[in-house]
This record gives sequence, structure tokens and C-alpha cells, in this order.
Amino acid sequence: MTAPRLVGTAVPRREDKRLMGGTGRFLADLAAGARSVVFLRSTEAHALIERIDVSAAAAMPGVLGVYTGADLGLHRATIPPLHEPDPVFAAATRFAVAEQRLPILPADRVHYVGQPVAVVVASDRYAAEDALEAIEVTYAPLPAVTDAEEALRPGTAPIHPHLPDNLAGEMSIDVGDVSTAEAAVTVDEVYRVGRHGAVPLEGRGVLARVDAARVSVWTSTQIPHLVRRGICAATGWSTDEVRVVVPEVGGGFGTKANVYAEEVVVAVLARRTGRDLVWVEDRQEHLVSAAQGRDQVHRARLSVDADGHITAWEDEFTIDVGAGSLWAAGVIANTGIHLLGPYRIPNARIRGRAAFTNKTIVAQYRGAGRPEACFALERSLDAAAARLGLTGEQIRRRNLLAAADLPYPRPLPYRDGVPISYDGGDYLACLDAAVELLGRDELESLRAARPELAVGRGIGCYLEATGRGPYESARVRLTSSGTFEVVTGAASAGQSHETVFAQVAADALGVGMDRVVVRGTDTDLVEHGIGTFASRSAVLAGSAVRCAADELRRRGRRRAAKLLGLPEDGVVMEDGAFGSAERTVTWAELAVPGGEGPPLDVTELFRPPTVTWTMGVHVAVVGVHRRTGAVTVLRYAVAHEGGVEINPQVVEGQIIGGVAQGIGGALLEEFRYGEDGQPRCTTLADYLLPSSCDMPEVRVRHLPVDTPGNPLGVRGAGESGTIAVGAALAAAVDDALGSHLTATPLAPPRAGCA
Repeated sequence: MTAPRLVGTAVPRREDKRLMGGTGRFLADLAAGARSVVFLRSTEAHALIERIDVSAAAAMPGVLGVYTGADLGLHRATIPPLHEPDPVFAAATRFAVAEQRLPILPADRVHYVGQPVAVVVASDRYAAEDALEAIEVTYAPLPAVTDAEEALRPGTAPIHPHLPDNLAGEMSIDVGDVSTAEAAVTVDEVYRVGRHGAVPLEGRGVLARVDAARVSVWTSTQIPHLVRRGICAATGWSTDEVRVVVPEVGGGFGTKANVYAEEVVVAVLARRTGRDLVWVEDRQEHLVSAAQGRDQVHRARLSVDADGHITAWEDEFTIDVGAGSLWAAGVIANTGIHLLGPYRIPNARIRGRAAFTNKTIVAQYRGAGRPEACFALERSLDAAAARLGLTGEQIRRRNLLAAADLPYPRPLPYRDGVPISYDGGDYLACLDAAVELLGRDELESLRAARPELAVGRGIGCYLEATGRGPYESARVRLTSSGTFEVVTGAASAGQSHETVFAQVAADALGVGMDRVVVRGTDTDLVEHGIGTFASRSAVLAGSAVRCAADELRRRGRRRAAKLLGLPEDGVVMEDGAFGSAERTVTWAELAVPGGEGPPLDVTELFRPPTVTWTMGVHVAVVGVHRRTGAVTVLRYAVAHEGGVEINPQVVEGQIIGGVAQGIGGALLEEFRYGEDGQPRCTTLADYLLPSSCDMPEVRVRHLPVDTPGNPLGVRGAGESGTIAVGAALAAAVDDALGSHLTATPLAPPRAGCA
């Protein structure tokens, strides 16, 4: 009798009891006995540093040291980019990025409010905060640039003196020839997606400890191996000198998929002082200095024939990456590629640029270019539909790829250099499923029941490349007690890795989940890794776990055959034991110290041939208050085409959580800046977040389409809930008011509500 299959089952999350019971161990819980580190941050958006005087601060009670970048040798040190596209992709898209040199602790110039410029080490946080106020910095202000399009205009001074201008990167995509396309209707519009970010429940934090010749760093991150790489690049240390460990992480969403100056500085200070040191970000620090996202402008032009079929699509987009972005290449490329959408688009001309400005740095916030691309394309489709007298559903039905179209090749390589081919099943079926979940009959009943609201319904479709390489690693080993230990390079930031990776390993090993323990990511336990972002963990890390467990099982069978004196092909595995009808040997017996051969311990790297593609349709019903214009989301539905669901409950939770973040970005959230570069949203009274009261019930339907690209047949789903929310909500408000909204956060005209 074999154990029941676990993959595909809604097994209760292992993490819940610990996290809901308050016994989780987050970064701040590990800091007992550590001295406190706090950072002095720039109060100027753009200025020369004329003088930093730390003498008064250094003399204060409890202060163990005050340091500038020059003191630590970090005033010229930088962190290298985290992504560079494949040369084939770069050549095909004329892709180029500027060389970034944003200093870890600058000595001569600051580039945004919140940039760290000095650091205090003290006996406790109170003493450290007091000392910050005694540091005197003299700035010579420079003109600030806070508009990306202005930053790219000829004559605008570069904010980075080593560069000739403020161009952070650019790309071009051409499909067919837009100049030859015929059109019955052409719509032109400018679309803007406001700047917002993750704002996770737990802010960032770093704990560092020196042990012999090594520095061990605990950090609230999604990418521990890239953090180690960044620390080594900035300091010149070898990877043997740095260990990075990930404790529980209270949400990441891309903001923590970044390497930060604070991680480098705390590690350097620990080695310099020989003390255990900890820095824990407060909320105001997070709102001004943690990496932000979105902030794009799209100048779009869509042409359709008389029946609503797309004939040409043009978009020139500009991304504001603030003072810098280690992910600039990824965000630019994501935006450009996903502007092609899940539709038949015979002719397209896409041009993208990114600009440096004097705003906070940018990372890959959930979706990382995909929601912005979706908003521009979907809003253009709605505009064209209105001109033709069609509904949003009708124009999408005429353009979505159907079963007969798929797989659908595009004349373009992906970021990995492999030609793009949408490997889906039937995108039109997703539209059918979403409309079935939330149809117009429900809309009419809501209109009758809520006369104080103007009620409307909108649709948004998205396409997403998921499971990006180049690889991810996993280690599976048999312990001396006969249980199994799993660890991967993909650090969990709330994705239920402890549960889903145990399901994968238990199935492959033929044992119950109670025999499998999934440990947190630690660079000592698994040498190589990339991290958790871009809807990649289940696809890559899950597949690596499967491959490692399969190999461990093969080795176990081989060892059992030797112990039993049987040919290997005569050994079967049943009910967690190897053998024949006469005699068996258990995993526990194979683990006995002193047994045959080395420990059963396998590490595998899974390298996908290329990305998988996930598609979905969102349908929203909103109510706009007739007097105030306030928008309430009344109903929401998502139908998405994914692969095998390792744990359907976890996937559904990911979708619903993504919708919540999408609603926040569409209706409430925006990091605003004054013309002088001063941030206007430095507390949660100014930066508004959605609450449970803003969330409707979200109906989710999964349409499984297997993929041969990985041994599990899974597709990523971590961003599926976020990408189309802005487009669907804008379309719903338009349906209610007869407007055409072009920017997020959405601002419905009150006059249209009367």
C-alpha cells in the first residue's frame, strides 16, 4: 500500500498554527543581546554633502560608534544589478541599461530623501535615535527632478554625474508593420499608473554576528543568495566569509527581493566592531526608503477594424525608477513583453524608456511591469469598444487567443533568449469561466438593490510569464532518525513553502508528510540559489525538490538492494519500505549510522528550458457613490489558466491576496512627491492601504492546463491576482459613469455621479 498522493490536495497549512498563535520567529525576535544600529537618512532629495559632523553624537551616552561611508570604506562601493537580460534578447529588442553607481553610504552627494548617509551603533535603540539628532550634515541643495519625462528631456542635468543624461534603460519591440495596418477606429490616450509599493506587515531588518572569520547575516529577504552576492561585491569578501539566513518573513511582495545598503552596512559594522548588531526598520523609514514600484506613463495608440479586431498596437512607455533600481532591466523588459497581451496582435510597435529621478529607489513590486502593461492595453481595448458600440466582453471575445491558436509563437525571444511561445490551453475559456462566475444578471440585481450607487461591471485580461530561470536549487536528505529534511534557495515570504514543498517531497519519497521537515533558507544548507519572486517558487524550487527527492529515492532503492542482496530491479517500494515479498528495509534502517555508503543527501539544480505562461480574466462590479464619488468593490471574480495546483487552498489564497493588493493600488495607494522631491506620504495617514472592509468576496476558478516545462506540470500564480485589477476596476467605474479613466489611483468625476 502506497501513501495517498498529496500534490493537488488542499492540505492544511503547517505554518498557520505557529503564525496565528504568535510563536513565529521573525527577525526582531532573534535580536536579544544585540546592539542597535540606526541610519541617518538624507533630508534632501538632491544635494551636495558639504560636511558631516558626528563628534557630538559619538560622545553621547550609550553610543558605541558613529560612522560615515568614508569611515567604513563604503562611500564608493555599490551593489551590482540583479538582472541582465540574455544577449539574444538584448540584440532583438535593442535593449540597453545605464551603468548605475548609487553609493552604499554616499560622501559627496545624495539622490533622494531617505538615502542613508551615516550610521550609529549604540547600546539600545533609544540611545541610537538620540544620537542621530546630534549628527550635523550641511547640504548644498541641487535642483530636484521628480518627473520621468522631464528627466529625459534634452538639457535636463543628470542626477548621476558619471552619466551623460538620466536615461536608465531602453528597449524596442517591433511585430509586423504598424504603418500598413488598416483601421476603422484608432484610439489614442495617455495612461498613468501611480507609484506605490508593498508596505508589508513586517518592515525590513538585518541582524549580523561575527563568528571566527565569518559574518552571519539574518535578514528579512526573499533573495538570500543574491544578498550574499551583493555583500561580497560591495566589500570584496569571498562567499566563504558570509552566511545569510532567512527567518520568518512577514511579507515581501518584491520590496524584499532586493539587496539593500543596510544589509551591507550592518554586516561590515559587525565585522568592524566584533559585536552582534541589529537594525529593524520603522514604518516611517519604510515609507521613505524601502524600494517602491509602478510609476509608469504609457502613450498608447490602438487600431481596430470595423468588427473590433486589433490591427495595430503602439505604446511608448516611460518608467520612473527613482534614484536607481537593481531591477531596472527586469521592469523595463517585463513591461515591454507583456504589452503584447493574450490577444492576436498582428502588428505592434513598442518603445520603452526608464528614467532616473530624485525619488526613492525602485524594485520589482508584485507584477513588476505586468499590471502597468495590462492597464494600458486593456484600457485601450475598452476605449475602442466604446467607439464601436461594443461591450468590453465583446471586443475581448473577438481578440483573445482560443484553443485553435495555442501554442502561439511570437516573433520575439524572451529575456532568457528563448523564442516566446504561449503554451496555454484556451484563453477564451477563461473569459467564459470568469463571466459565468460574475455575470450581468448579478449586476442588474445589485443596481436594483443599491440605488444610492452607480453600479458598473468591468473586465480585465492578463498574460504572465512565470517560472523564470536560470535555475533554483533544493536539497533533500535522510536524517539519522529516518525523517527527511528539505531546504531550497527560494526563501518563503508567506507562500506556504513549508507546506507545499513537503507535499512535493513526500509524494516523491512515498512517505507521509509527517516524515518531511522543510527548513528555512540558509546559504550554509544550500550553496546556490536565486530566490522567491516573479511567480517562480513552485515552478523552479518545487521542481528542484521533486528532482532531488526522486534521486534520493533512487539511491535509497540502490542501497536497499545491496543490503537485501537483491537485484535493483527486484526491489519495489511500498508503504515507505523497500524490498520484496519476503523481506523489506525501511528508510529508518537505511539511515542508521555506519550503514552502507555515505549519507543519503541530494542537492539538485532545476533549470527550466524557458518560462511558462499563465493567463487569466478578472471581472469586477463596483458601486460609485452618487454624491461623493467614492468607489466600493461589490463583487470580484478571477478565472485563471494555471497548471497543476500543488495545494489548491494555497493557490486560492495567493489569488485573493493579489486582488487585495491590486485594489489598494487601484483605489487608494500612491507615493506622492513635491516638486522639491520631498515625499508627501510618510505615515499611514497619508499612504492609504485597503482594509478587510474594502475587500469583497473573491470568487476564483482554476482552469488547469499542464505544461511539459517542469516535472510537476505547474505554472506560477503568485502575481495572477494583482495584474488585471486596475484595468477591471477602471472598466467597471466607466460602465457605472460613462467615463474613461486613464490613471491610478482611480479618481471618478463627481459630476458624473449626480
